Amino acid sequence: MPKEIVTKTGEAFWFREYTLPPLQKDEVRVQVTFAAPKHGTELKAITGSVFDRKRWDKTLRIFLPKEEPAPPPTERTIGNMVVGTVIKVGANVERWKIGDRVFGYGPVRETHQAKETHWHALDTLSPSDAVCVDPAHVAFVAIRDGNIRVGDDVAIFGLGAIGQMAVQIAKAAGAHAIFGVDPLAIRRDCAELYGATATFDPTACDVGLAIKQATNGYGVDVSVETSGSASALHQAIRCLRQCGTVVHVPWGPQNATDLHLDEEFHLNRPTIVGSQAWEGWGNPDRSYPLWTPQRAFEATIALFRKKLLSGAGVVNPILSFADAPSTLSDLFHHPEQTIKVGIQF
Repeated sequence: MPKEIVTKTGEAFWFREYTLPPLQKDEVRVQVTFAAPKHGTELKAITGSVFDRKRWDKTLRIFLPKEEPAPPPTERTIGNMVVGTVIKVGANVERWKIGDRVFGYGPVRETHQAKETHWHALDTLSPSDAVCVDPAHVAFVAIRDGNIRVGDDVAIFGLGAIGQMAVQIAKAAGAHAIFGVDPLAIRRDCAELYGATATFDPTACDVGLAIKQATNGYGVDVSVETSGSASALHQAIRCLRQCGTVVHVPWGPQNATDLHLDEEFHLNRPTIVGSQAWEGWGNPDRSYPLWTPQRAFEATIALFRKKLLSGAGVVNPILSFADAPSTLSDLFHHPEQTIKVGIQF
């Protein structure tokens, strides 16, 4: 039987066997060769999110008190995107044939099965490129939400996979200067490799002031915050030009102690834009109807195909599937040597 990686609390990971249902006429079965979890989002879901504390009213579009307590943690899969080879196709499948290399969304497991429309052709993309399509899609929408244009100065806070892709996309969009901010050296080095003008360690300097000084005292036109840190959001506001824009991407911060809206925010009148690539929350693209989530996703893949984006070095480290459960808990909670984890089968 095939195996998948599961966890309950993120403190430990292990293998679980599973079975696939009979293949339907419009489905494709894929043998996975490479996969990647989505560290920040998955850790938030595993360790507790707002949905554990409150309930979302879809009609009112507001969180309300939750009457029942959160259930105890249960086994759950992990993983975001997978790459693999088609090993079986349903009777009505026309898009794929056995042997085709594809990628798509899914947890870390040995074999996947989904409708033929779920999968995308790998073609010239590397496996690292393919598993970076999701964070790149988030970054692509964030750059567009910030209306970043040729000549703009930009700061990217948080240089995980989304931040790394944001650096590359801001460069492709024609940004003049791109400043990266992250406490981890491995992430700052990668951002500089892919076009960041300069990077800063927020634990070693007053990063808002440093970016102001690097822009002749003006600050950046747009800052993109991807980390979910209250301190990062505060510094993203501080480093702006007067009336600049902050694009806020992540869940959080849950604790906003280090966010001070009575300081630069009040005096410099920035705009804070909530950015969201996933269509599941029912929000249209800010450029709808010209742009839809599907168009943005396909445009992101096209940037990889044109070699304007790359996952090389961003997917780091790469673990073997056999060794992944014993290593993941440490990487999830101690990311000092991590940008985006890859798993090789």
